[in-house]
Amino acid sequence: MIASVCLHAAVGFADSAIGNPIHRIDTKKKVVALTFDDGPDPYYTPLILKALQKNGVPATFFVLGSEVDKYPKIAQRIRAAGHEIGNHGYYHHDLNRATEQEIYDDIKRAEKSILKTTGVLCQYYRPAGGVMTHDVRSAVQLTGYDLILWSVDPRDWSLRRTAAVIADSVKNNVSLGDIVLFHDGGRNQKQTLAALQDLIADLRSKGYRFVTVSQLLEQGK
Repeated sequence: MIASVCLHAAVGFADSAIGNPIHRIDTKKKVVALTFDDGPDPYYTPLILKALQKNGVPATFFVLGSEVDKYPKIAQRIRAAGHEIGNHGYYHHDLNRATEQEIYDDIKRAEKSILKTTGVLCQYYRPAGGVMTHDVRSAVQLTGYDLILWSVDPRDWSLRRTAAVIADSVKNNVSLGDIVLFHDGGRNQKQTLAALQDLIADLRSKGYRFVTVSQLLEQGK
């Protein structure tokens, strides 16, 4: 294995080359990236796709390989709708307890499932739970992926968070170049879905433009 050095979190595009996670970019443009984790989900992912299509909003979906294998047609719908697909690993394991080899194998297994199902060879990886151990960094460097985290987390996975709370959490904290974390798989997607319309309309009224992660990173070059 190739040893790597633990580095501090980065906010710039170029830092991904040395294994730093990207949380957001520095830009003067009113751009924001919406991202969705833990899908595809057979019920909520299609509804979220419909909401995004209705509003003309592109997004990035960090999918789990295990869910892609369960629901290949939903994964294909994400791709067909023009959204970006990222690698979220195969299983949503606790990466704090995983070795470098286990993490590497998990990423590559998800990569294989995503490529076979959608034809997409992902460029971006988001670790489950945003865990950033030495072994996570080292494994990701070996795979060649860019590490993508987030800068705004409305905690939409919590069953205590209503749609209004989720939407307000983003509205009150978002800024230029941010990456927003949502979930289309998990336990609370009903509230996420309800929050989207209000959130999209509000940010658009403030002049924001929605982009995928790759489009966001282009702004930082």
